[in-house]
Amino acid sequence: MIKINKYLLLFLIPTILSGQNIRDSLQYSQKSFSNKLLNNSFDKQLNTYKFAGQLFHFYQTNNFFIGVKENFNSTIIKATEKNIKDEHLFSALVQYNINDVYKLGMMLNNSIYSDDRQIAINKASILNSTLFLKLSPFKYLQLTPFGGISNNNQVGEKNSGVLYGAEVNIDKFNFSDFEISSIFRYQNEDISPRKNTLRYINFDLSSGTSDDFKNTISAFFAHQRKDFYFAADKPTQDEFDINNNIQTRLETNYFLQEKIQFIPANSRFSLDAQSRISWRDIERSTRYISITNPSSSAFDSKINEFRLDFSSTASYKSEYFNLLFNFNFAERDEKHQPRKIEGLSSIIFNERELIEAQKNNTSQLANISISSQIFLSNKDYLLISLFHRKLKYDTPSEINYDDRDELLSIGRILYERSFNPFFKAFINLEASLNKIVYIFAQRSSNNNIKRILKLASGGIIKSNFITSINSAEVSANYTVFDYEELNPNFRSYSFRQIVIRDSTWINFSKGIKFFVSGYVKNSEQGNFKWSNFTSKPQRYLTEFFAEPKFIIESFGFTIGLGIRVFELTTYNIENGIDKKKASEYSSIGPISEINYLLTENLSFKTIGWYEFIVSENNVKREMANLNVKLSYRF
Repeated sequence: MIKINKYLLLFLIPTILSGQNIRDSLQYSQKSFSNKLLNNSFDKQLNTYKFAGQLFHFYQTNNFFIGVKENFNSTIIKATEKNIKDEHLFSALVQYNINDVYKLGMMLNNSIYSDDRQIAINKASILNSTLFLKLSPFKYLQLTPFGGISNNNQVGEKNSGVLYGAEVNIDKFNFSDFEISSIFRYQNEDISPRKNTLRYINFDLSSGTSDDFKNTISAFFAHQRKDFYFAADKPTQDEFDINNNIQTRLETNYFLQEKIQFIPANSRFSLDAQSRISWRDIERSTRYISITNPSSSAFDSKINEFRLDFSSTASYKSEYFNLLFNFNFAERDEKHQPRKIEGLSSIIFNERELIEAQKNNTSQLANISISSQIFLSNKDYLLISLFHRKLKYDTPSEINYDDRDELLSIGRILYERSFNPFFKAFINLEASLNKIVYIFAQRSSNNNIKRILKLASGGIIKSNFITSINSAEVSANYTVFDYEELNPNFRSYSFRQIVIRDSTWINFSKGIKFFVSGYVKNSEQGNFKWSNFTSKPQRYLTEFFAEPKFIIESFGFTIGLGIRVFELTTYNIENGIDKKKASEYSSIGPISEINYLLTENLSFKTIGWYEFIVSENNVKREMANLNVKLSYRF
C-alpha cells in the first residue's frame, strides 16, 4: 500500500507553475497579486509521485494592500536510483497609499530549486527584498524606483549584494487621435563576482480614424545579462585556483511591429493583418579560460537571428455560412560563430569556427488555411476546411546536408445532423499528405511521403435517463520512402487502425448514476509497396479499456466505485499470415473516486485505483495509483 502520512504536510506548501513574464505585467504591479486561489494535489502514477500546491491571496483596505503568491512542485521518481526534484517560488507585496500620488511598499521574492541528480546546476536559491516608491503625478503615468538586497546560492557558491532599478508605466495616454502605452524597466543586481542586469522597454502607439479601423505600431527592446556557475575543468581549477567557473549569457531582443484591424460596423466582412521584423542576439562568454591547455570547447559562441513575420486573417459571416481565411509567412536567418579569445591558437579557433558554421541556417515557412461553416438547414451542418504548409530549410555550410523542403496538406469534411432533440449523428472524413525532400544525395534516402486517411462516424443520444456518446474510426497511414532499396533501414510501411469508443451515463435516480467509458482498438503494421498498393503485415496489436462505475450523490458527497480493466496484446505475423503472440499485458482492479464540498468554497477530490497486473511469462505484480486535490475558492 502507499505510505502517504509522511507527505501530508507537503499539501500545505504551494508549487511553482511559471515565472512572471515581464511582457505581461510590471513586477511591482498590485494587479498581479490581486487573485485568491488555493490548490493542493498529490498524484501517484507508476513509480512517480508528484506533490503540487498553489496559493494566491491578498488583503486590501482603502490605503493598505498585502498580497502573496506561492507555488510549490515536488517530483519523486523511484527507479534504480531515487530522484527528488523540488521547485518553489514565493512572492509578497506590501503597499501603503500615502495619497493618490505617493505609494510606499516592500516586495519579497524567494525561489528555490533542488535536484539530486548530478547535473550542471542542481541546487540554486535566490532571496530578494526591496523597498519601492510609486509616484503617480498623472493618471496615466507611474514611476517606481526600487532598491534592496539580493542573496544568491548556486551550486554551493553564496553571493550577496544590492538590487536596484526603476519601472515606468504609461497606461493609455491619449492625445489627438493617438493612444500611447509603454512599459520601461531598468534593473541591476550586483552580487560580486556575478552581475545580472535587465533593460526592457515596450512601446505601443495606436490610432484609429473611426471605430471601424485601428492601427497599432509597437516597438520592443530587451537586453538581459545572467551569470551562472558551472563546474570548472581540472586545468582551469589549477591555473586560477577556483572550483566553479562563471558563464555570462547576454541576450538582446528587439522588434518593430504593425497591426491593422478593420471591422466595419455594418458589414459582414472583417480583416486583421500583422507584420513584424525582429532580431535576437545571444552571446555566451566564460570568465576563466586556461591558455595552457586550449581546446575547441574553450571558445564561447555567438548567435545572431533575424526574423520576418507576416500574418493575415479575413472572415465573412452571414446567416447561411461563415468563411475564414488565414495566411502566415515567416522567414528566419540564424548565424553561429565562436568568440575569438586572445592567446588561444588560431588553428583551434578555425576548427571551432567550422563546427559553429555547420549550425547556420535559413528557413521560409508559409501557411494558408480556409474553413467554411455551412448551415444547410436548422438540422444540418457542414464544415469544410483546407490547410497547406510549405517549409524551405537551407544550410550554407558545405558539410551540412540538412537542406530540405517539406509540404503538408490537410483536408477535412464534417457533416452533422440533428434528427430530433434526443439524437445527433456525424460523419467526418479527413485526409493529409506530408512530403519531405532532402536536397543533397547524402540524406536523400530519408525522402518520404506520408499519406493518412481517416473516416469517423458516431452519434450522441441524450435524454433525461441516458446520455451516450459513441464513435467508430478507421484510419490508414501509408509512409513511402523514395530510395528504400539503397538503405534497408528505411522501409516503406503501412499502419492501419480501427477504434470504437463509448461513453455512457445512465440516471437510475436523483442520487444514483451509472457511468461507463471505454474503447476497443485494433492495429496492424506491415511492410508496404505503393507501386502495386500491397502490404505484408508484420505486427498486430489489440487493445481494450473499460471503466464502469456507479456514482452515488448524497449529503455533499459524490462517490464513484467501479472496476478498471486494460489489456494489450501484441502479435508478430509470420509470412504475412500467421499470428504469433509476442507479448501480453493485462491490468484489472478496483477504482474509486470521492468528491466532497466541505463548505461552499472548499472542495476535496480524490481518485485512486489498484492494479493487479499480469505480463509476459505470467509475471504478476500489484501497483497502486492515487490522486488527491484540495481546492479553496475565496
